[in-house]
Amino acid sequence: MPIRSFIFLTIFPLVLLLVGCTTLPTSSRPAHVAIEPYRMARLDEAHISTKDGGTLILPVTQEGTMEIAGMNHNVLGMPTTEIQTLLWKQYPNAREIRIQEFRPNRVTVLGEVFHQIHTELTDGPMRVMDAIAAANGFTPLANKRRVKLLRQNAGEVEVYELDLRTMMRGGNLEQNLLLKPGDVVTVPRNFL
Repeated sequence: MPIRSFIFLTIFPLVLLLVGCTTLPTSSRPAHVAIEPYRMARLDEAHISTKDGGTLILPVTQEGTMEIAGMNHNVLGMPTTEIQTLLWKQYPNAREIRIQEFRPNRVTVLGEVFHQIHTELTDGPMRVMDAIAAANGFTPLANKRRVKLLRQNAGEVEVYELDLRTMMRGGNLEQNLLLKPGDVVTVPRNFL
């Protein structure tokens, strides 16, 4: 590439930005956040930090019980605030008690893609467009401007609305978010 083209392609956008002719795209933020109390599920864990620096891990079994101070307690569906209160009573000398939600190490792609899939995150990091590609791409009816990424974290559901059509044309590249275990990407239908 000639040096003149290189300078034009790198310096000109910076000049436009400085004089105010353009702005940087804003980062993707959740479109909606719904907060509801998280309820204990199978394979979740309670992590109890002791004052001597150790950690006691109490898992929820497949049957929905947790062994607390030598006794089995049915905790399946119990709000985290209740389980933490119970744990503080049994372990009053604990430094910290936190609940860790179990999430499978996979992402799901649904909607207007050629193959709706659950794919494992075992081969390293995956972004939204990587997941779409793993699902063999968009169908002709896909609305690429309103793709949604649903992310759950201890009762809080974040919904990111992504404009992948603009991103595929070279804009809003920050919308190709890095996926986390348990994420769900949904591609809606484009209604004419």
